[in-house]
Amino acid sequence: MKTQRSVLVTGAVRNTGLGIAEKFLQEGWAVFITSRREEDAVAKAKELSEKYGQPCYGIGFNPLNAKVEAEEVFAKIAEKDYVIDTLVCAAADLGIGQDPLTIDLQDWENTLLTNIMGYFAPARIAAREMVKAGKAKTGTIVFIGSINCRDSLPRRSAYCTSKGGIRTMTKALALDFAPYGIRVNCVLPGPIWTTRYDAMDPAEAAKRASLVPLGTVSTPAQIAGGVYFFATDASGNATGSSLVMDGGMDSIVAGGY
Repeated sequence: MKTQRSVLVTGAVRNTGLGIAEKFLQEGWAVFITSRREEDAVAKAKELSEKYGQPCYGIGFNPLNAKVEAEEVFAKIAEKDYVIDTLVCAAADLGIGQDPLTIDLQDWENTLLTNIMGYFAPARIAAREMVKAGKAKTGTIVFIGSINCRDSLPRRSAYCTSKGGIRTMTKALALDFAPYGIRVNCVLPGPIWTTRYDAMDPAEAAKRASLVPLGTVSTPAQIAGGVYFFATDASGNATGSSLVMDGGMDSIVAGGY
């Protein structure tokens, strides 16, 4: 088994997941990234490995099918002679524009399956592998949640429901994995500047940024800093914790804007 610290980041070929993967590469970790399209993951991993001079591997993984595909992901990691030290679950179904009166029930359920089972299935396999390899006392799991675990958005009921589930699952698995020494924590971002913002009308993007108390939308690199904090011993014995990283959005009194 290779001794270089390693991390699996799901949904990491773009946006927040990519920012997280880059942070770990900058810190000298071996990184595994996933995408629903394996060829995208492999291509991005090659690019990142050349850029940062660290091992980076791409694996296909559709979190909607996590009950089957999560096992395959970890089998491929084992083929490279790694047992990961940290799991970061970032892949998500944003569930945008789901009118609760008309949304197909399977589409609504798929958002939950992607965002909850897509986190739980890899988490339990990661914990099991950490225990078997003797890494339990240093192993960490970090979920990417959202401030929408508490504050909802219109026409996104499945997404908001799933984020509430992720926050609660963080606490539940923290207790379940505590006897093994594995820590489970969650980062709760607010708005993040992703490719969706790049495609917006600049005036609309500026308007949204102006609603953030700090005046700027979070970047993937900023969120990555919070993830890395939870992944390492810098976060001490924190487990079952959530870190809000939203530029102050969660502090606004309802009706204040």
